[in-house]
Amino acid sequence: MKYVFVLTSTPKDLYYEQAVMATYSLRKHMPDSEIIVLVDNKTKEGFTEENKRKALEKYASQIISVPFDDSVPDVDRSCLIKTSIPEYVKGSFLYIDCDTIICDDLNDIEKEPFTLAGVLDGHVLLGDHIHKKYFIEHDRKLGFNGTLASGYNINGGLILAKAHTPEQQAETKELFHQWNELWKYSACEKNDKNDQSALNEANYRTGLKMQLLDGKWNCQPGHGGLAFLKDARILHYCSSDFSRKNYIPYYKLADNDARIVSILQSPLTFTIADLKTHVEPVFILLETICGGLRSLAKKLKGKK
Repeated sequence: MKYVFVLTSTPKDLYYEQAVMATYSLRKHMPDSEIIVLVDNKTKEGFTEENKRKALEKYASQIISVPFDDSVPDVDRSCLIKTSIPEYVKGSFLYIDCDTIICDDLNDIEKEPFTLAGVLDGHVLLGDHIHKKYFIEHDRKLGFNGTLASGYNINGGLILAKAHTPEQQAETKELFHQWNELWKYSACEKNDKNDQSALNEANYRTGLKMQLLDGKWNCQPGHGGLAFLKDARILHYCSSDFSRKNYIPYYKLADNDARIVSILQSPLTFTIADLKTHVEPVFILLETICGGLRSLAKKLKGKK
């Protein structure tokens, strides 16, 4: 099994540092693992002593540079590589986002009886997802129906893809081919560069071949993953996107803001959890009110 990461980065962001932490933690738990990092040519050219970007070469087994025209933006490079992994990596692989920490040996994932698999986004089915309305409306704007039809949304931060047999190879290649084509459509035709929407639509259009893994394989602590934290093999702290206008990453590197920890330890958290379990209509009412107030606050902030 190969372990694959995709990186596009400049000295102005933290993506390189995240990749170093991810590959280092994997190498620590699995010293003999085959770690492949796919990068674009511009990122590779920046791996210099002057930029203090040489550490990744110590932990990666292989760094593969993919050439692009200078006019192609970084986000496009990342998505185009990610959706085309089988073109650069032969055989079975586990794709892992760079904003992760590997917490344990990953060898057991090869025992999973699936050709293609991932973990639920937010660790819940669509009906219980806090962003259910967003997913459905977003898909509708793109002309997609995969999330609603399947009843779930798979997080794109981890993808298991096996290619031991010709049948498995064909299924893996078809999923990634569809993912690549759908992403290019949404990016070029709809000006939407979200690769997770295209992934779930590709999974739907190829017959829902992606199966669901236990949450320990892609534990998202800020999005319902606390139940899997104790047994987490991969901790996905979901802190990649610093570009969104109102984005506040809960697990930002070296963040000294302890507000989330204090909230998790508050009696209010357990009260809300009890409401969800025992008086769900009241919980839904509070959630709707809070969601409306949060949306209003964002709109008012955006007008300033």
